[in-house]
Amino acid sequence: MESSPQSWKCTICGFVDGGEAPPAHCPECGARDAMFVATSEPPHGIAHNPIQPHDERDQSSFIVGPGQGCIEPD
Repeated sequence: MESSPQSWKCTICGFVDGGEAPPAHCPECGARDAMFVATSEPPHGIAHNPIQPHDERDQSSFIVGPGQGCIEPD
């Protein structure tokens, strides 16, 4: 009898989930469940990705819109 995989790996970012089925969306990159493959790796997160901040301290704030960020004053 085959044993079911213990983990699911996201093929986009490498996150490994330890559930019986792949999650609906990857908690790291947001990939859909179809992007997960069965693996025997132990569950683990991924290294910090500065492109997708998960910590509010990593996020820079700026305002985008009419009249914001103009080079020359009105």
